[in-house]
Amino acid sequence: MKESKKKISGAVVFKYLICFLMPMTLALFAYTQLDNDSWFVLAEGRHIVQSGVYKTDVLSMHEGLNITVQNYGFAAVFYLIFSWFGPAGLYLGMIVLNFLVCFLLYKIYLLVSEKNINLSLLFMILTDGMLISMAFVTTRAQMVSYVFFLILIYILERYIREKKTKGLLFIPLISVLQINLHASLWPMLFLVMGVYVIDGIVSDYKVKPIIIAGIGAGIVGFLNPYGLKMMTITVTSYVGGSLSFINEMKPFDLVEGTRKILYMVIVAVLVLCFYGDKKEIKVRYVLMFFGFLALGLNTIKGLSQFILVMLLPVIPAYKEFEFKSIWKPRVRERLRIGAVAFLVSLFSVRLFEVLKKIDDYPDEPMKLAVDVLDEKIREDDRTNVRVYSGFDDGGYLEFRGYRPYLDPRAEVFLKINNGKEDIIDEWLELRNGDLKKQEFLGKYDFDYLVVRGEEKLMEPESEKYEMVFEDGEGGIKTRVYEKTKT
Repeated sequence: MKESKKKISGAVVFKYLICFLMPMTLALFAYTQLDNDSWFVLAEGRHIVQSGVYKTDVLSMHEGLNITVQNYGFAAVFYLIFSWFGPAGLYLGMIVLNFLVCFLLYKIYLLVSEKNINLSLLFMILTDGMLISMAFVTTRAQMVSYVFFLILIYILERYIREKKTKGLLFIPLISVLQINLHASLWPMLFLVMGVYVIDGIVSDYKVKPIIIAGIGAGIVGFLNPYGLKMMTITVTSYVGGSLSFINEMKPFDLVEGTRKILYMVIVAVLVLCFYGDKKEIKVRYVLMFFGFLALGLNTIKGLSQFILVMLLPVIPAYKEFEFKSIWKPRVRERLRIGAVAFLVSLFSVRLFEVLKKIDDYPDEPMKLAVDVLDEKIREDDRTNVRVYSGFDDGGYLEFRGYRPYLDPRAEVFLKINNGKEDIIDEWLELRNGDLKKQEFLGKYDFDYLVVRGEEKLMEPESEKYEMVFEDGEGGIKTRVYEKTKT
């Protein structure tokens, strides 16, 4: 009898190992470098750790810009991890957070399916696989937000089943952590709670405790260095200017490239719900499915929350489904052992390979370009020189100690947030040709220009600047121009 239990226990362990290693290994092949936003986040975190939280921008060349560092807590932790363990530490942090996402998805699906383990594991793999394929698993604060988002759903699902309010006490704690680590996704918590309140009105559980917990979550949201500005940064950034040029802020095109896969998944979910047990599909799952789908179609950035909830309507409709194996017990055991050995080996080798090669710069040409600046500018003078950079590239210059014209912190360069001017609009006018290049160069009198890719508009035509660096091999074509002494 004891021997039988050991075998069963071993089979279960192997099954969990296989199911969790599959998406974790996929992430190692899909993502092999630090996200481009990592550089300005590291610069933010360095300043916060060394000098404290700031309310006037200290990273760009512009003076007097009011700022709300909506991810200041995450930036500080991000920088500390980098200073202790380098880029490999940040990458490992992403892997750990992705594991937590997988674990929480599994726990939620286990509740919704009434302990259908196989179904829960399968849907966990599918959900995290979609996050990876859509490039949402990355070294950014959104990974922490996914964890909080899923913890909230788990707490609410537990409350509905157990009718105990004790777990709801954690919701204000989630709120205060979210607002101080990644405020831009703080409103998502209230969208989720609102869905459960609506569902409770038409169902048989009390919504008053959820409302009280939500009020508490809203009140503790003020416990941040920037007050109300931190809580409204998402709204002001969306209404304050045109950010549609940013890839993640563009409307989602379901028939573009690999996104066709997501389109097929959406269709599959709707078809499965139609043919499944409709009585088991709860209002809250339907509301989250269509609500977050609408949000995701509006901006690609909002699509990640939809992916996290998109399979919820299907699970209860098929909670009685059982997977039947076509293999004999002995064959199943050998297949499990082989699969575990293969995945553990593949995961270990690939992780070592990625950690060994991961760089602390975006690409070789950009690193060499900034090296050229370092040779020409003393370290003490780097914050005083005026350096032009486009939207995508300023973060790395800030990481290296310079204060460029622009960086990927889009919300910082909107007048509604900084209280001074719409710098984003100015740059877009330059890029579109509505603002003359010489007029722009005359206004700022840059000491150096870092021009990347196809940004030909910034290539100076006069003798005021001379090119001191050019490289396009193994990365994006990069040029550096220096203002001549004449």
